[in-house]
Amino acid sequence: MFEITSPVLGMGVLLLVGYVGGRLARLVRLPAVAGYVLAGVLLGPSVLRVVPASLQESMMPLKDFGVGMVAMVIGAELVWRKMKRLGLSIFLISVCEAAATFVLVYLAMRYLLAQPLVVAATLASLATVTTPVATFAVIREYRAKGPFTSTLLGVIAADDIWCITAVGISVGLVLSMGVETNALQFAHLVPPLLEVGGSIGLGLGIGLLAVLALRFIRDELETLAFVAAIVFVNAGLSRYLGMSALLMTMSSGVVISNLLHEDILKVIHRIDVPILMAFFTLAGAGLDLRVLVANWYIAAVYIAFRILGKTGGCYVGARISNADPKVRRYLGPAMLTKAGLSLGLLIYMQERLAGLGVAALLGSVELAAITFFEITGPIAVRWALFRVGEARHPGEVLGEETVSPAEGLPAPMGSLVPVSNVVPLPDGVHDEEAAE
Repeated sequence: MFEITSPVLGMGVLLLVGYVGGRLARLVRLPAVAGYVLAGVLLGPSVLRVVPASLQESMMPLKDFGVGMVAMVIGAELVWRKMKRLGLSIFLISVCEAAATFVLVYLAMRYLLAQPLVVAATLASLATVTTPVATFAVIREYRAKGPFTSTLLGVIAADDIWCITAVGISVGLVLSMGVETNALQFAHLVPPLLEVGGSIGLGLGIGLLAVLALRFIRDELETLAFVAAIVFVNAGLSRYLGMSALLMTMSSGVVISNLLHEDILKVIHRIDVPILMAFFTLAGAGLDLRVLVANWYIAAVYIAFRILGKTGGCYVGARISNADPKVRRYLGPAMLTKAGLSLGLLIYMQERLAGLGVAALLGSVELAAITFFEITGPIAVRWALFRVGEARHPGEVLGEETVSPAEGLPAPMGSLVPVSNVVPLPDGVHDEEAAE
């Protein structure tokens, strides 16, 4: 069987096959990310076997950059002027849903399925992840606006912080204790806490230096090159110092977006499509369906208890914070999306836990959950938005962007929606507020 050994050829094949997979996914109303992953499965060990393990290893810089880009985007979304309006309820709901999801999935894995500590802890931390990308796309597509939508966006932003921290602590604990250890001692908490704290501190420092440099850069392409350099520097330093690249890069993104007062997301979006397309396709190529079939029952339990944790945790948090009854009822289903960040965290975990022999199992269970929630998650978000009465049908032109009815993504003016379908904004609402 022919195998691709050249990283250059591999990148080309990943982009081409990933592009085709994404287009085919859209034709059947599936998210493009699902198409990228499924296209990667076609290239992987379960079908064509053209992407060997050696190519996966040689393309590690792509994985590092992809993970870094995801973390930078998340950090850039956490702008204080937006977050300060969300209130105490956002904090309480996010803490309750993340804690409930972690505890329920951990107990199910550890005691219901008798999985070792390394599997239970890592899967429980991955279960807390809610991806913002698919949720934002649905909100944009249906022009949702109101208290429920604001709460949803705030909880997702806070959830990203908790889940990355949970993953870092879980990985540190597992590495400190080993796969067969059942006892938990306080000393085991020190290394992961130092890793998390050091990663955040170092990332903040790099972000401050980046802000000083970016003040002297005016050209957009030069800004793009500098931001890409920051991502690579964080990735390289994290490996050298044993820190978390995710937390470092996210912290840098937070500092840059809050102190620079410029939208670096617009700059990042100029290159994120090909990078993430190859990133997700490569992740799919690492999936071994034989392991997935052998562990289908673990994936089913994982999915079921994640749903219970997300919905139950959101309900409890909303009750404690005296949130609107609509938030109590429908926020949980809107928090089920799972994709990009999960894949980035999964790759991070697989790299750090490679010597423990559980990487294939973690990948199979998590990718099964990603596939399930990437398809059903956006449907649940749409259902929740319409149930609370904050969603409208697609077809509105806002400012200089047109919203695609099919994807909820910006597209060239006039290419998708006729002018007759334009719906005026309510009085007192500006374009910038509507875009948020």
